Amino acid sequence: MSAPLLTTSPAISDMARRRLLSAGFDPFLFADWQGVVFIHFLINPDVLRPHVPAPFELELYQGQACISLVALTMRRFRPCGFGSLAAWLFRPVPRQCFLNLRTYVRWRDEPGAFFLWGWLSKPFGLRLPVLSLGLPYGFGSLDYDHSCQTGTLKGVVIASRGAGRFSYHAAIKADAEPQVCESGSLAEFALERYTGFFCRGKSPYVFRAWHPPWLQTPIDVTIEDDSLVTARFPWFKAATLGGANFAPGFERVWLGRAHRLDEAARAEQGSRRVLSAFYDMP
Repeated sequence: MSAPLLTTSPAISDMARRRLLSAGFDPFLFADWQGVVFIHFLINPDVLRPHVPAPFELELYQGQACISLVALTMRRFRPCGFGSLAAWLFRPVPRQCFLNLRTYVRWRDEPGAFFLWGWLSKPFGLRLPVLSLGLPYGFGSLDYDHSCQTGTLKGVVIASRGAGRFSYHAAIKADAEPQVCESGSLAEFALERYTGFFCRGKSPYVFRAWHPPWLQTPIDVTIEDDSLVTARFPWFKAATLGGANFAPGFERVWLGRAHRLDEAARAEQGSRRVLSAFYDMP
């Protein structure tokens, strides 16, 4: 059953900000996200459901499940305060490239992106597991050219171990004006997600981020090689390209910690009890 379409992008962003701030000690890290390419694929939900564990509910777009590959570059990591050692460990990292494969789910009344896998570059040529934020990932060689001035966006990702690569290119007008996602569009369904879910072993986790609503431009992308993805997820061969978007990104994204889902649920219940007691006061 298809989930109801999301509301307009500013309202989604405002709700995400409240959710992030409701968790204790979040956000803990700021980072710049630059030159983000989203490539969306549609697939029969029956193919994907076995790969989405409980308690998450797979969300559909017009009756189809959606999978996205998201290629972005992260820079200028800086702690939000002085209380988190983990946040300070990010500070020396000048640049981190990331390719993530995700689908779209709901937990209770919270929509989010469920991370199936990701590929990270190695800052300083070293494997730094702290940069994973707990996500399922592997390392690789990631080379992105997402400068609009050239009129061409392109990227190549090659895993450090195992066969396969993912490469793409897309044309974009140098004077293209990014816009907020149209309400009810595939772009809004896939981009306007500020909560991330993943599993570490059998334990489900949640983390939240916040930034203003995405400003994006639709792009016509060509996939040159997707063997990196199909080697790990053979079912991906059944997916068909549904669209793609380019977003310039943001200079100050708020990032929250990863929380076990059961702990997040207890914290949410506690917040509701406090609010309930407040409103019940004479």
